[in-house]
Amino acid sequence: MSLETNKSDYKLLLIDDDEVDIMTFQRALKSSDLSCKLTVCFDAKEALEKLSTSNFDCIFLDYLLPGIDGLQLLRRLREMSVSTPVAVITSQGDEKIAVEMIKNGAFDYFTKNDINPDKISKVVITAVRLWNAERKRVEAEKKIIENNNRLNAILESTHNLIFAFDRTLNLISFNSAFKESMEHLLRQRDIIKQDINLHAIPIREEMKQSLLRNISKCFLGEQFTVLEQISFSNDPSKITPWYETTFNPIVDINGEVSGVAIYSKDVSENKKIVFDLMQAKNEAVAAAQAKSEFLSNMSHEIRTPMNAIIGLTELLLEEPLEINQLENIKSIKYSADNLLVIINDILDFGKIEAGKVRFENIDFDLPSRIEELRKTFEHRTKEKGLNFLIEFAENVPLTVKGDPYRLNQILFNLVGNAIKFTPSGQVSIAIKAIPGGEQMNLEFSVTDTGIGIPENQQAKIFESFTQANAETTRKYGGTGLGLAITKNLVQLQGGSISVKSKLNEGTSFIVSIPFGIGADEKIEKVAEKSEQKADLSELKILLVEDNIMNQFVAKQFFKKWNNELLIANNGEEAIQILKERADLDLVLMDLQMPEMSGFQAAEIIRGNKTAVLNSNIPIIALSADAFIETRRKVIEAGMDDYVTKPFKPEELYSKIIKHTKQNASL
Repeated sequence: MSLETNKSDYKLLLIDDDEVDIMTFQRALKSSDLSCKLTVCFDAKEALEKLSTSNFDCIFLDYLLPGIDGLQLLRRLREMSVSTPVAVITSQGDEKIAVEMIKNGAFDYFTKNDINPDKISKVVITAVRLWNAERKRVEAEKKIIENNNRLNAILESTHNLIFAFDRTLNLISFNSAFKESMEHLLRQRDIIKQDINLHAIPIREEMKQSLLRNISKCFLGEQFTVLEQISFSNDPSKITPWYETTFNPIVDINGEVSGVAIYSKDVSENKKIVFDLMQAKNEAVAAAQAKSEFLSNMSHEIRTPMNAIIGLTELLLEEPLEINQLENIKSIKYSADNLLVIINDILDFGKIEAGKVRFENIDFDLPSRIEELRKTFEHRTKEKGLNFLIEFAENVPLTVKGDPYRLNQILFNLVGNAIKFTPSGQVSIAIKAIPGGEQMNLEFSVTDTGIGIPENQQAKIFESFTQANAETTRKYGGTGLGLAITKNLVQLQGGSISVKSKLNEGTSFIVSIPFGIGADEKIEKVAEKSEQKADLSELKILLVEDNIMNQFVAKQFFKKWNNELLIANNGEEAIQILKERADLDLVLMDLQMPEMSGFQAAEIIRGNKTAVLNSNIPIIALSADAFIETRRKVIEAGMDDYVTKPFKPEELYSKIIKHTKQNASL
């Protein structure tokens, strides 16, 4: 049986068969400062049973026990992995016994004559410290083993090569992938082993020299990654693989670099993918560039004859004509305008697909832009008997910062559609501002009382080449690109577009686009028309244009403006005329011409610093290329402004006045 003295904190086990000695130990323990719970076992068997079910902070072991001595029991405890500190007590003061007990795991040894409160306290406190230290050591060793196992699992789970060298270039560690790779490539088993020197590894000399250079660099404490082609094979017909290798310095407890750890990954496949992607990207860029150039050329080639057609019809409409002649000319003008809208849609759609859409970010007068839009549609709304209403919320600023050209294009498409699909009633534009810090969202609601859109078709109308139904296309015409282009232009500016519609009741398109708050002094205002007669009689203007019909159309307009143009057929002729005529006031420059383009001519004019050629003469680009990138290139080439063909006479006139500082107006 065992005896227990109930105290708390420390748990002590006394193994002794002498009741007198036990009582002496208990009295000394009670007199000590310790708070303990003491368990007493009278023999080895009882002690072993107790230790199999309970833990103790310290064991006091009598050397002389019945049937087994303390040394044998101590050995049994260690075999059982009982690591509790053991202090040996004996009535014999034999030093040999003490030495043997200490060798077998006891941490202290004293005679029964030394049992006193102070001795027991010191032994228990020392035991507890040892026990705590041992537990921490065991836990640390366990964590080290777990970390090593985890690290080994990580190292062995990869097919990439991981290896390390010390300062003497001996191989100190490596994973299986490295070993197998070396042995497979070298066709020699067991050639790779720990402590083998780098110089003794029979790899190709170029790889060895590369490793030596990078290891030497890493010994300086630098971590880095290199990408290089390394071949382990002597077969020149084999493709040399690419390796991405990272060199990490191994630092000892003194902060000194004691070696280098190397991680090497075969990235040949990734390299091939990157190469293929770059090649595909280059091909895509080239294709996009070719597409952009094609679209630019198409814009020029198609819009150039349209300039002549629309310009001549406008001139004819100003002549006194018979009723049937007037109707025929109006029909030509109407058809030409529709054809121009279709052409613009197709070119814009191709441009969006090619990823070549760019946006301006300039200050402009918003009410003036909306008023210009109203005037554009004034004739069509009057013809159909529609009311055209425009409503500005009070919080909409007069000047905003963004792209006025694209805003005009978006609203032009939406208002044009609204008028097209509204037989009677009204079309309106409601504009309000939604503040948001440095920027605001302008919301444009274009609403009509027209035929409406079936609910099951509303999600499809923004798709390319799509209208509500085949009947709509047959009755109203169109390409089905206008809303697809509009949606793209809105979203590319970070905005949104939505539709609300009821069949036979009307439709409302809501567009929200972020704009900056503009500065009034920087606004680009739209020229106002005036009832005064146009007069450019005091100006000497050079038109640089290679198309004979466009020359003819321009001459007719300038005759109305009391001006006789000088004509140059290309850039070279223009340069020569400018050298001969220092009195010229303005140049109207076509861009795409044989011999010398308008861009080249402008750069020569602006780059000339001699008195022979007036390098400061105003130049207005007059081109059938309607892309915004072309506008940007025009300014970069040193030209002052840009007018698109087919040109609006009032726009061309106002820009001539602007750059020649005349006071005449339409």
